[in-house]
Amino acid sequence: MGDIKLSEKIRITKRHPLSKKEVKELKEVIIREFPKIPMQWEKVEIASYENIDIYLDNGIPCVVKANGLMFPTLLCLIKRGYQWINGVIIDRGATNAVSRGADLMLPGIKSVKGEFNENSIIASFDQEKEVPVMVGKTLYSSKKIEELINQKSKGKAIENLHYAGDLIWKISVSL
Repeated sequence: MGDIKLSEKIRITKRHPLSKKEVKELKEVIIREFPKIPMQWEKVEIASYENIDIYLDNGIPCVVKANGLMFPTLLCLIKRGYQWINGVIIDRGATNAVSRGADLMLPGIKSVKGEFNENSIIASFDQEKEVPVMVGKTLYSSKKIEELINQKSKGKAIENLHYAGDLIWKISVSL
């Protein structure tokens, strides 16, 4: 995803409400992946920027579709709650790294929250502030990550898809 300068104005190429049929189809896809996502489904819009589609629920950017993946936005997790999403608790060093776009490495993970499979979309939570700081795609299941951190393994555990300050964040806060 392209980098944009803070001074650069984000130009949304299209933004419009979805029809009832489009909302129904979108809801089926999202609920299959995220059954407990806190969306109300009353007023759903799509906003597009280049190859990124963001779905707004009552004005809040809740779900993004980018690079063939759909996942919740950090803004939605922060504004609507994040108790429903599985994830990992990470230390301050890992928080600093993922907040600059780095993938999450095993040594930065302190514990696992919930159960998930390999290739799942999860959130990473700062250990001290207990807030989501990254949305990512797992390379391992929750059980495997627990095994690996107990063995003090090294290497990448979660691919960083979205963090505060990235392009998706900048688009979300501009909407």
